[in-house]
Amino acid sequence: MALQAQQIVSLALQIAKAPGYTAQAGQLLNAILSELCQSYDLVVARQNFIFNFNTAATGLGYAAGCGPNPMPADYLRAPKGGHFYNISGTIYKMINVEQAEFDSFVQSPGQNSFPERFYVDMSVSPPNLFVWYPASGAFAATVRYFRQMPDIPTPEISQTVPWFPNTNYLIRRLAGEVMSLTDDDRAMAYLSGNEDQFPQGAGVILRKYLTMQDDPDGRVKTVQLDPRRFGTSSSGLKNTKQVGW
Repeated sequence: MALQAQQIVSLALQIAKAPGYTAQAGQLLNAILSELCQSYDLVVARQNFIFNFNTAATGLGYAAGCGPNPMPADYLRAPKGGHFYNISGTIYKMINVEQAEFDSFVQSPGQNSFPERFYVDMSVSPPNLFVWYPASGAFAATVRYFRQMPDIPTPEISQTVPWFPNTNYLIRRLAGEVMSLTDDDRAMAYLSGNEDQFPQGAGVILRKYLTMQDDPDGRVKTVQLDPRRFGTSSSGLKNTKQVGW
């Protein structure tokens, strides 16, 4: 059974032999959980967001229909193939590009169509999604994204079960971080990812979890060519129009 936040803090402090560091341990537990969201694509932190394209917005000087389309405030990033929309039951996927590439796309009025490319501006809150071609209709779109999970209020006394399911990792990682505060020589062993020297290190436990967490049925891995350069979305064809799109 998963442990509550207060139980994880208590066990970690017992291991670290640092009973006076309760408040610090609670802060560190939230920091560890936040780092997991920011560093790894975790299935348990994945969520869907459904919206309709804004066909009138002209953000950042782009043509009407490019956006912005506001994303959730907890949006971090999306997995490959995580942005798509539905027109009469047909699913259209969009290709992620960098903002610099997006800025090179033609923004002439009246070229509205089915969006093929997108980027998400993470410099604002909430993040904004921009699409190209400019959307010709308020199509229902879905973004599957990895989210920044909320902090646990006062985890050292909270009965909340942390969202990250590997309790053993949280205990050992938290114990190791507290040991770092107290200059305990055991900190390296508890935090290590070196399986040969420290087989029970938090880094080792996390790596084993990440290896299997998104591959439960042993699917074969495949290699995919960049859809911007190959396939039906390729724009490498000879330009036959006066305006090059």
